[in-house]
Amino acid sequence: MFSMNNLSDSLNRGWESVSHGWNQLISSAGSALTHFSSKDSEADHTPAKSPRWGLMSAELFDDDDKVVIRLEVPGLMADDFNITVIDNVVRISGEKRFEREETKGEYHFLERAYGHFTRSIPLQYEVNADTADASYKNGVLRLVLDKKAEQKKRQIHVH
Repeated sequence: MFSMNNLSDSLNRGWESVSHGWNQLISSAGSALTHFSSKDSEADHTPAKSPRWGLMSAELFDDDDKVVIRLEVPGLMADDFNITVIDNVVRISGEKRFEREETKGEYHFLERAYGHFTRSIPLQYEVNADTADASYKNGVLRLVLDKKAEQKKRQIHVH
């Protein structure tokens, strides 16, 4: 016979499973899970069904004298980015605008996030932001930052 205790145990197991899955997503996706916030203006035509979270996959390559960051951000133009380096953290922000291709009909599902975003990537080294080079091609932002001289790896030879 079904009892309230059985129901309570089933709900607890279900919640633990959802909670465990969410924690795994957060730990594996790390900071790639990025919040998109909508503008509070009349010109914002982003559908209400648009997700407010999206994945912005990144990779960071540590060379002897530079750090290279590649961030997947499709659907923008090179001028849409604002990049700053503060206290060894690269902060990339921008806005992914919604463009409706058709004036009639409705979206039944919309999996792409739109709006203003900020992605912060901590660095293990001090870098020289003045010599940074950024390029955007095929939906990938590439940022090259020179390490400061005292941060560069040095090989010491024994004589």
